[in-house]
Amino acid sequence: MGKVDKGIDCSVEGCLNKAVRSLAFKKASEAGLKLKKESRRVYLCEDHYREFKKARRSMDKIERMRWKPW
Repeated sequence: MGKVDKGIDCSVEGCLNKAVRSLAFKKASEAGLKLKKESRRVYLCEDHYREFKKARRSMDKIERMRWKPW
């Protein structure tokens, strides 16, 4: 049983919702989320996880466009 199952709060500043996912701090900070403090893991509620996925998708698209096969 992990921290999400136990009912930890979202790690984004000003959010008091319960977390549904946990991620690495580096990935969440690259996506532009304003986090409370720096730690190894970040816990996100459903709304902030959706924001993370949207930001990450656009970052991955730019990375793929930059890749050259030669």
